[in-house]
Amino acid sequence: MGRMRAKRNIPIRMERCHERWFDDPMLNKGHWHEACGFASDVPMWLEIGCGKGKFCTEMALENPGVLYIAMEKEPSVILAAIEKAHALEIPNLFFIKGDANLIENYFDKDEVDHIFINFCDPWTRQNKPKRRLTYRAFLDKYKGFLKTGASISFKTDNDDLFDFSLKEFEESGFELSGLTRDLHNSEYDKDNIRTEFEQHFADQGINIKKVIAKLK
Repeated sequence: MGRMRAKRNIPIRMERCHERWFDDPMLNKGHWHEACGFASDVPMWLEIGCGKGKFCTEMALENPGVLYIAMEKEPSVILAAIEKAHALEIPNLFFIKGDANLIENYFDKDEVDHIFINFCDPWTRQNKPKRRLTYRAFLDKYKGFLKTGASISFKTDNDDLFDFSLKEFEESGFELSGLTRDLHNSEYDKDNIRTEFEQHFADQGINIKKVIAKLK
């Protein structure tokens, strides 16, 4: 997919949807339920790299009993997601405009029940794998705020990234389940929500890979 053209008047448009995001999300660390107006026993799901918001809006609508936090660092991209959630008036979906490299500053111990990582940058150039969101250093960060028994859903079109991620998950203490290298022709597709990138790759005939990694 081509790079998204920069949007105009981003600050003004973000302000119109201000109830969907926070000026300083780091202040919510350990207090997300309170900040979003939810009871402390409500499950909290996190999507890292939500793109233009197709996946997070559909997931939040299908799971009204969950507090859903979607994270994206590109201003033009997250604006599209925020405006979509605002137009649909989804009460359980909130956003972080931030970088995954700083993710440990946003969430506290035992705060998140599930993470979604969909079609992240595969960083295929030499010496770049450490920037992958499934690299063990990132997984260690996630373990710092995932509850015991929490899990990560991971989808990608990239074979090398998928094989790399499976190894990183296992060596970082995660148990794998629901593994498929052809999601759209598998038993797991029934409840699958496709992202924008996912549909783009599927239209090209590229198999979608998926796995669920559960923290032991």
